[in-house]
Amino acid sequence: MGEQSVEFLKGLYAAFGRGDVPAVLGGWADDIEWNEAEGMPYGGVYRGGDAVVQSVFGPIATDVEGFAVTPEEFVGSGETVAVVVRYTGTGKVTGKSLDVPVVHVWDIRDGKITRFRQFIDTVRFAEVVPADVSVAA
Repeated sequence: MGEQSVEFLKGLYAAFGRGDVPAVLGGWADDIEWNEAEGMPYGGVYRGGDAVVQSVFGPIATDVEGFAVTPEEFVGSGETVAVVVRYTGTGKVTGKSLDVPVVHVWDIRDGKITRFRQFIDTVRFAEVVPADVSVAA
């Protein structure tokens, strides 16, 4: 199951990279639990795809010009996959470059993502997107 889960996630990251948000959302359970790291402008727990799009995807697209998520390594263990990624882009308000490593941990059940957890250096992110200027603030 670990390799199947890794391949499933590789497909979702590729879809995200193409801007195919409907394909990404199609891989999520209706009641996905999304844990955006505390300390992020978008930090918190969100339930359901609509909440994630409104509270995370929309604001980050507004706050970071050319925002990209580049997967570097996938580590699968059964139905849980950790993915080391790199966030890049440019803060629209600060003009500073974003280039920070991040770890995503995904739980997959019955072929759908049920939980996402993000681990990031929030201080480095805040240098590019300060919470007080984020659209999410």
